[in-house]
Amino acid sequence: MNTMYATVTSKGQITLPAAARRVLGLRSGQKVAIHVGDNSLTIDAPGDIMSLRALAREQAEAVGTWGTVPTSGDGWAARAEDYRADR
Repeated sequence: MNTMYATVTSKGQITLPAAARRVLGLRSGQKVAIHVGDNSLTIDAPGDIMSLRALAREQAEAVGTWGTVPTSGDGWAARAEDYRADR
């Protein structure tokens, strides 16, 4: 892995070097994932749409909402509230 450097501005912003943006395929305005470790920071490019769909399905199956269509009075809203309370 190549080491690249960026400067933190007074607003706490950094500019990713152009070479890093090219490697990750990043474009202006795109969101990235930032993971903070003990003494490190990792920036990941967003996943492709199929990966995001798979993640959404996995999470919905875990809480039992996959394949359901919410309707008034079916208790779905209460399940959503339970899910939020667990977070």
